[in-house]
Amino acid sequence: MTIANFIRKKLGLKLVYRDPEIVAKYCKGSGIEVGGASHRTFYFHAINVDISDHISAEDIYAKAQLQLENSVKKVDIIASGDNIPLADGSVDFVFSSHVLEHFFDPVSALDEWLRLVKNNKYVVCIIPHKERTFDRDRECTPIEEFESRHKIYKKSLEYPDKHYSVWTTETFLKFAEHFNYQVVAVDDEVFRIENSFAVAIKKQPIKEKASY
Repeated sequence: MTIANFIRKKLGLKLVYRDPEIVAKYCKGSGIEVGGASHRTFYFHAINVDISDHISAEDIYAKAQLQLENSVKKVDIIASGDNIPLADGSVDFVFSSHVLEHFFDPVSALDEWLRLVKNNKYVVCIIPHKERTFDRDRECTPIEEFESRHKIYKKSLEYPDKHYSVWTTETFLKFAEHFNYQVVAVDDEVFRIENSFAVAIKKQPIKEKASY
């Protein structure tokens, strides 16, 4: 815990700050935040989707939130982040911060998030940068591994919680290009979250086949 966070916790103060530019620009309207946390607050209107309500005393994410912010962010929908029980095209944006790397198959997660947003709206992800986190000694995850995981992944199975994927900004952009995600904005060092990069991915309308 930083000295500033310690003082804020002792005095019961809330730190007011602005959203990173990429978040403010692309997270407009009503959306979904996947895996939100009390110590990382953003000023948009979104319901929080998480795999757990994090009320257990043994829950590591609850402990981290209580240590940093003295509260646990309310979970509105308990569901796996790649299997969210909402209708296609029902929200204006999907946002996640330090979540995508926890999915065994990030392609399935991104496809699910794009399913949920309306045409020409956005999925915005803040992602740990390999060189600025504890993953710095790991190799970036190769495209072939993402392809392999996507083929064998089963949503019905439970997978251990860990960082499955490691990216730099450059390798994520190659990943996005390979899987046909249209990245419309990139921030290599996110305001307030300097160990991360951020991307905004636009949902393209599916072209209907001409009938003859």
